[in-house]
Amino acid sequence: MENFIATVRETVNPATQPVGVNMMHDVALIDGLKIKVRGKRLAICQQIAYSRMYSWSTWADASTSHCALGAACTGLIPPPRRVIDGTVNAGVYQENQQAAAAMQKQMPRVEQGVAGVLTYPLARPFKEVTPDLVVIYVNSAQAMRFVQAFLYHQGGEFVMRSSGDAGVCSRAIAQVTLTGAPIVEIPCMGDRRFAMAQDHELIVGIPFAWLERTAEGLAATHKAGIRYPIPFQIPSECELPPDYITSEKDAE
Repeated sequence: MENFIATVRETVNPATQPVGVNMMHDVALIDGLKIKVRGKRLAICQQIAYSRMYSWSTWADASTSHCALGAACTGLIPPPRRVIDGTVNAGVYQENQQAAAAMQKQMPRVEQGVAGVLTYPLARPFKEVTPDLVVIYVNSAQAMRFVQAFLYHQGGEFVMRSSGDAGVCSRAIAQVTLTGAPIVEIPCMGDRRFAMAQDHELIVGIPFAWLERTAEGLAATHKAGIRYPIPFQIPSECELPPDYITSEKDAE
């Protein structure tokens, strides 16, 4: 994990910290952990924000996970009927309830039975806990570097899926858990309004089992010359107004 953190810093250097995420099935596993934010009603995206921006650990369970979509996606609660039947999205994200229900049917959700969601900066993990997955917020060029790293060993193509809603909870957490494969996703409206996701940011979700191979892909492609920040090709003798151009007399 230390190698992954160091490689990400060297090759991608995201503006905010990679976040470790655990969906705990046994609440006893957090006994004795010094969790900074606990007992507050928070959405999943807000938990991630605390960890990536402030380096704070967070915990939310069924009684404190504030967003029903995020709580259902991460297995804290059964999906409420108003979510499944499209009521929450009808006339907002979709034209009608039928279309909204069709969108909800495709949304990844972890099976109910999760006791709580634990988040923390990956660089400051709990000794007793190995992350289930890692969430990183990046810009589009940095996302490109991760895609290149994901494909370094296996080639092929990277497929991105999105519903335009419940981004970090449904894709970066639920989909990664269900498929065991990394994702790139667009932050949703709630993430932007309540958890400070920026216009330029994308989400990368990586299962724990992929951390070392991702680090290898980043390091190898970096060594091959694919660098971030992307170096511009700066022209010599750029076109300046005549009075701005140094002359032979200026050099005397």
